[in-house]
Formats: sequence, C-alpha cells, structure tokens
Amino acid sequence: MPVQLLKRLFTVEEYHLMTKAGIISDSDRVELIEGEIVQMASIGTRHAGCVNRINRLFCRLPEDLAIVTVQNPIKLSGKTEPQPDLVLLQPRADYYDTAHPMPSEVFLLVEVADSTIDYDRDVKIPIYSRSLIQEVWLFDLVAECLEVYRQPTPNGYSLMQKFWRGQKVSPLAFPQLEVSLDFILG
Repeated sequence: MPVQLLKRLFTVEEYHLMTKAGIISDSDRVELIEGEIVQMASIGTRHAGCVNRINRLFCRLPEDLAIVTVQNPIKLSGKTEPQPDLVLLQPRADYYDTAHPMPSEVFLLVEVADSTIDYDRDVKIPIYSRSLIQEVWLFDLVAECLEVYRQPTPNGYSLMQKFWRGQKVSPLAFPQLEVSLDFILG
C-alpha cells in the first residue's frame, strides 16, 4: 500500500522570513505557489528579448495610467506570491514599495513561456483566475502565439483567445494600445 507523504506548505509571511534569514537569497530564482517554494526556469535570451519588447511597448503608457513592473511579486493569497514576467498595475503613489500588489490592482498580467508552457497554462493560469486577475496574456514562444485569458471565475477563465503572427491585440484596460505579435515575438 503506497504511503502518502505530507508536505510542509509555507505562508507568504514565512517565505519572506526565510529571505530575511538568508535561507532564500536574492539570487535564488524561486516563487511561492500554493504554499510550495518553486524554482523558476532560467531566463533564456529569446524569453528575455520578448519581455524587453513587451516592456518597451507598455512603458509608452502615461505614468498616471499604469505602472509597468517586470518579474516582481504579486501577492495573490496568504500562500501564493508568483513573479510574473510583466504586470500592468494601477498607479499608486508609493510605487508599491510598502506592499506587493494585490489582484485588484492588476490591469494585465503577462507570462512568457518556452520550456514552462504546460506549468504556466495548467498551474499558474488557474490560480490567476481564482484570484480574479481580469486579464492574463501567455506568450507561447514555441508555438509563436499569444493566449489571452479573460473573464475569470473560481473554475477558470470563461474566455480564451489565441492570436498568431500578423495579428494585433489590445489589453482590456487600454484598448488604444495595439500590440503586434510580430513585434513582440521578434
């Protein structure tokens, strides 16, 4: 008969205490997902280039409309604090230096994936939906497409659309900002 091993899950507070104590260093590429400390994949050049192009495009938004953050934490719950590749946030006077953003402050969350597409799609996207993140973009660098998730519910996003090279898409919060997949994918 197989034995089920119990896992010791961590809270966001305990996760931060481990960083303060030096158990987790600033150079460790980890994030807290549903209480588990998960090692993130290393960032390849194509991934970095895609994030850089998205960042360049989104930084054109006026500062009073959105704050653009790259690979910084978002606190989704007491046990989940991922570090998405890019997030468009509601402006806040403190620029989020007193607390990490919460789901209600997120206009758009972007993940870029090459080797982690299944993990992002099957684990992270459902968490974002349960957290009621209004819009998530998942760039699949292998298939060279963009999956756009909208209308979050506790059971997943009600709407998912795919966009391919030659197409453009705009974030819900900023319909005037057209994003060319040809530009983003390089």
